[in-house]
Amino acid sequence: MGEKGRISLWQFFMLVTGFLIGTSTLIIPVGPAKQDAWISYLLAGTMGLGAAYFYTALARRFPREIPVQYATRVLGRWLGTCCNLIFLWYALHLAALVLRNVVELYKLVILPQTPMVVVAGIFAGLAAYAIRLGIEIPARLSELLIPFAIAAILLLTALAVFVPGLVHWEALLPVMEKGPLPVLRGVTPAFVFPFGESVFFLVILPFLTEPGKSFGPFAGAVVTATLLTALVLVRNIIVLGASEAARMNFPSLIAIQMINIGDFLQRMEPVIIFVWSFTILLKLTIVYYVFTLGTAQLFGLKDYRSLVLPAGLLLTFLSMSLYENFAQMLIFAGRAFPFYFLPAYLLYPALLLMVAKIRNMKG
Repeated sequence: MGEKGRISLWQFFMLVTGFLIGTSTLIIPVGPAKQDAWISYLLAGTMGLGAAYFYTALARRFPREIPVQYATRVLGRWLGTCCNLIFLWYALHLAALVLRNVVELYKLVILPQTPMVVVAGIFAGLAAYAIRLGIEIPARLSELLIPFAIAAILLLTALAVFVPGLVHWEALLPVMEKGPLPVLRGVTPAFVFPFGESVFFLVILPFLTEPGKSFGPFAGAVVTATLLTALVLVRNIIVLGASEAARMNFPSLIAIQMINIGDFLQRMEPVIIFVWSFTILLKLTIVYYVFTLGTAQLFGLKDYRSLVLPAGLLLTFLSMSLYENFAQMLIFAGRAFPFYFLPAYLLYPALLLMVAKIRNMKG
């Protein structure tokens, strides 16, 4: 495969945290729960802890192998190869979806006159450069910048609360107006995006310095991301209202643009755009890396780096062609993605773990 790098548990914690808050704090759907959406996200975070335990339990059985390596031994050559191909397709599709997210952000807010393919090519190129340097580079960058990203989210939320007349706490009421059913309906989409997407860390876990202790930082990252996402969601609801937050493409950006303290502290959106640019790039890099490394292993290549450039070109093309516009992408992500992504975040790892336990197989 060509990857010899190792990352610490702390770097892994920062890497997972950045991955989970990457696009979730930018495109954070209110969903059917409306003003109770924050409850759905807290419940989804609880399920995310279960997913973290599930994924780390599988990784502990094969501590120095990625799933593409042991799937053919566990499931057999043909079934294992078929499952690996499906898993890698989901990695490529998610990478294209993440790339399209950041392209839409720059197109609608920052560079409206710049062709989309230029922005996509720049971000894909940055991710490709990081991937060629190995997994240690994204891990070190996350260790450096994710604390700043967390601090920025907390600070901007606090500033929004302190703006006179901006916050309307009554927007959170009544709690569970229509009972628990709308809240429960919102749990599955909130779990899949972003916690179910953390299944791709099955490819990263073997490169930890202490893979047997991976659950602690994984769980800590899930808790941190859950609280941050729920906090951002509450802020959007009390500033914009549940109906407006559900209607807007980037409600978090609009809520931050409304911060104005004494006509002095205002126009804070460049701070959060920087945070989103880095966290989305980090998420793109991880999924892009999973696809190239897994594909190299699937085809028996000695080094995954030979696939980085062609995979980047394919990724850029897919990000431009899969969806006609941003609204279509949001509809797919909100309605179809939780079911479409089911084989990746549940069936593939569950089948591997179940058969490995039955056959008493370990790495």
